[in-house]
Parts: sequence; structure tokens; C-alpha cells
Amino acid sequence: MYFKNIIGQDTAKRFIINSIKKDRISHAYLFEGPSGVGKKTFAMEFSKILLDTNNLENSPDFKLLEPQGSSFKINQIRNMHSDIIVRPYKNKKIYILDDSDKMTVQAQNALLKTLEEPPEYAVLILIAKNSATILDTIKSRCEIIKFSPLPLIGIENYLINYKNIDKDKAKVLSSFSMGILSNALELLNSEEFNKKREEIENYINIMISKNVVDILNINSSLENNKEDINNILDILTTYFRDILLIKENVNENIIINIDKINFLQDLSKKLTYSQISSIIDIIEETKKKLMSNCNFNLAIGVMVLNIHEVIK
Repeated sequence: MYFKNIIGQDTAKRFIINSIKKDRISHAYLFEGPSGVGKKTFAMEFSKILLDTNNLENSPDFKLLEPQGSSFKINQIRNMHSDIIVRPYKNKKIYILDDSDKMTVQAQNALLKTLEEPPEYAVLILIAKNSATILDTIKSRCEIIKFSPLPLIGIENYLINYKNIDKDKAKVLSSFSMGILSNALELLNSEEFNKKREEIENYINIMISKNVVDILNINSSLENNKEDINNILDILTTYFRDILLIKENVNENIIINIDKINFLQDLSKKLTYSQISSIIDIIEETKKKLMSNCNFNLAIGVMVLNIHEVIK
């Protein structure tokens, strides 16, 4: 079965599998989508199928090209062009150009010459986060395949089945991954992520305690985390969202911070619907202010005081 180890990307799978079955392999493909959603892994699996091998590293008919420094250089593309005219050992010769959206205009023009008259055995796979920087004349010669963020349940199942993570932790990691598997794997080994959640739980406990001095200290703590404030506010929002859902007696499967269920249930008994909704609105309003370059200290200070007013 083709692409059985690839999570999600059903549209890409269907398109490529159909092309393979009908023997309609194009000379050039452009895989476009966010980092970490499996574009490169998909391209490697596709290459294995076309070359009928599980060992690409030792295949003389396979090349993986990456930018030299910050961009692809024209000499890299010229060298590829010189290599591509040499016939393959088997039926196909495959070139993956990772981060192809980092090609200079000169490199793209050199690539265009290859794409205009490619050898019948050649397959080029361009991988890009954003094709906006790629020349239209190149894109018009490629089959463009869009890659999307992955379904969270797919990431959750991957963590459970391949990383031996318990279900609750896998759900938390997948929920914060934004549909990017590499994000989930990074969070899996991140002490900073765990520490951040503990700090946020401490903030919430302080807010509930209604101690004005401690609440003002939250302001100072958040100011010291200015670089990461968006992530902190996002996580804070998920906690209050979960508390609201628990008050509504929803299925626990949609709780994000499921590993903190006891903490959340306790808080749901201390806050009203109105208070929770108001706090979420305050946090969201603060995020908007920060995005519009409002004074950071002022925005955070107002947020903390407004939350205090709601709870007291």
C-alpha cells in the first residue's frame, strides 16, 4: 500500500497514487505547504516508489538538493542540469529540491531551462512553504500539490502508536501542534513547554485567590516573558476554554488540557459562565492590542486588572 506511513494528506495521496496507477508521472511537481506537514517525507516515499527501492541513499538515480546557506545558488542548478542529462541506471532519475522557494532568480532561470526540455526519464520535485517567490513560468510547468496542516487525531494516534505516549499527553501535544507533526515532536521533548504550562496554572490560581499584590506580580512575570507572550496567552485561553466546556458537561474528548482535568474541574466550580466568558474576551482583546503594536506593559497591565475585576 502506497504512503501508508504518511499522516493525512489524502488529496496528495489520491493524486499521486492515481498518477502511478495510470502511468502518468509528470516531469515536475511542486509540493507546497507549511513546514512540518510531511512534504519532504512524502517526496521521499514517492521517490522510493518510482525507483523501486527502500534505500534512496545508495541509489545513483536519486539526488536531494538543499540551499547552500540562505539560498539555492545558480551553480547548484547548473550542476544538476549537467547530471540530469546522464541516463539513469534504472528507469527514472529523481531530484528533490527542498526549500525551493529559496532559489535566487538566477537559479530559477537556470532551472527553467531544464524544465523546458526535461529528459523523458527525469522527475523533479520542488518543495516549498510558499510558492509566491517562485516564477510563474516554473509553476506552470509543475503539477502543484497542496499540503495542509494535519488532522489532530492523526498526530495524536501517531504519538500513541509510534512514540508510546499515553493518550492524555498525546492529545495535549496534538492540540498545541497546530496540525504540524514536527511541532508535536518538539513539544514532546520540551521542558520549556511543561514549565510554561505550570506557570500559567500558577497565574490562574493567583487570579482565583484574589490577592491584589500577587495579581500585580503576574503583570511583572508576563512582562519578563515578552518574547513568548503570544504563546502564553494562547495557552491561557485554552485553559479557560476547557473550564467553560467542563461547566457545560461536554464530552472530555474535546478538552485540550485533558491531563489537567482535576485542576480544570476544580476551577469550573469556582467560576461562573459569565466570568469565564469575560476572561476569554479580555485575553483575546489583549492579543489584538498587542498585534496592533499597543504599548506592551499597558496592554498586559490592563488585562491583569480587568481579569481581577471580573473575578473579585
